[in-house]
Amino acid sequence: MKQLKDRVCSGIEMVLDKSEKVGREKKDWTIDELYKMSDIVKDMAESLKDLSKMHYYLSEHSDERY
Repeated sequence: MKQLKDRVCSGIEMVLDKSEKVGREKKDWTIDELYKMSDIVKDMAESLKDLSKMHYYLSEHSDERY
C-alpha cells in the first residue's frame, strides 16, 4: 500500500516538475496542452484518492472478507 502511494506521489511530482520546466522554456501554452496536463494531474490525484479509500476500508474491515 505504501509503495503504491509513494509511486503515485512521485508520478504526480514528476509531471508537475516537467510542466514547470516546459512552462519556463515555453511561455505560451495552447489550450490543448493545458487540458492534457491538467487531465494527467487530475487522473493521478484520483488514483491517490482511491488508494486512500482502499486503505480506509481495509483498516475498518478484516482483509479476509475481500
